[in-house]
Amino acid sequence: MLSKNRFQKVFLANGIVSSEIERSRILFSARTIIVITLASLFFLVYDIYLGYSESLFVYTPFVLIFGYAFYLLRIGKHDSGRMVLLFALNFFVYIVMSSIPEDSMSAIFYMSIIVVEYVLLGHGKRLRLFTLLGLTFALYTIDTFVDFSLLPIRAYDEATLKVNKIIDFVICVVGVLMTLRLLIGYLEDTIAERTKNNEELQRLNNELDKYAYTITHDLKGPIHSMLRLIHLPITDRSDFDEYLQTIRGNFKKLWDLIEGATEQARNRNFEVKKEEFLVSETVQTIWELMRHASEAQGIDLELDVPKGLIVETDKRRIIGILNNLITNSIRYHDKSKSKRYIKVSGHVAGGWFHLSVKDNGEGIDPEHQGKIFDMFYQASNTPGGSGLGLFTVKESVEKLEGEITLESTLGKGATFKIKVPVDHQVG
Repeated sequence: MLSKNRFQKVFLANGIVSSEIERSRILFSARTIIVITLASLFFLVYDIYLGYSESLFVYTPFVLIFGYAFYLLRIGKHDSGRMVLLFALNFFVYIVMSSIPEDSMSAIFYMSIIVVEYVLLGHGKRLRLFTLLGLTFALYTIDTFVDFSLLPIRAYDEATLKVNKIIDFVICVVGVLMTLRLLIGYLEDTIAERTKNNEELQRLNNELDKYAYTITHDLKGPIHSMLRLIHLPITDRSDFDEYLQTIRGNFKKLWDLIEGATEQARNRNFEVKKEEFLVSETVQTIWELMRHASEAQGIDLELDVPKGLIVETDKRRIIGILNNLITNSIRYHDKSKSKRYIKVSGHVAGGWFHLSVKDNGEGIDPEHQGKIFDMFYQASNTPGGSGLGLFTVKESVEKLEGEITLESTLGKGATFKIKVPVDHQVG
């Protein structure tokens, strides 16, 4: 049996849905259409076999309507697809049931429609739900008390009636089982979402506590140092330039901390916004803004990205990722090496944008490699940095539903490898 994800990929393309419950409703709608279409074709062949060729002019339009509902689901118009399905299903069952005299199974079909309507619409769309429930009840009432049918009234013998009852029973059982499966799926998805939300809330609370403590501590240190240094030149002006340089360094620490905190908050709160951009041009622009800094002197940028490569993803987050990784490569470069470089590589394969930033700097000790993406963790004593850069990089990659890995050897350098899904690429 097809899994949810595989069924969605095969039958519903890759439309974006708001939740797992909504995904379940869409998949249930698609399965319902498939079952109804197959049942319609079966009954059409069965009617023609019994000599009721007029059924061709009734079944065919409904099969086309169900196909149109399926098409709406595939292109992402889920609400419209469901409404077309439910309205068509009501009239289809009415037309078929009204042509069968004294069929005790007809009530079960109408009840099945009511269950499907309630499951697919739920409490969130009450007006639509009550409208469709009213329509179903009205059609059942007309079917029961009004002697009218678009199809000729069937004249089944006793054996055919028994066969019909078995077929009707099988269809109703399939419908009930599908509905039960969906309801069970609802419960599982709801429990999973609540568990995930509780775990996420606990994680965020822990991060907030750590965030508040560390920010307060890191702000107090430079401010306290500057308060002491400000008074020294009054009594001793001999080291004024040194005092000024220290104050400047402390201000730089404060600035880096505020910048890191701002970027991290922006990354967490902003939704993913996808746009097309030229990868090589973006990397070159970032490097142009950094290469004139005193720390970057003597470091070469090696760009291994196809010149015409255009990808569609969140450009703002990709720029933030590259900014942080290239800044780290500059900050922790190895001055003892004659040829220092930062190599940025990128390509697209299998629907993924692969991006890597490699350097031949100091490298990262193995004992630190498992913690470098933690908030405020700093693996080096080299001055600078807020401990938020790599934490923000990891959060950005996760926002893009991607993955990030580190390969590093102490003394030889580090390579950060990232892959994120892309919707489109050129070049």
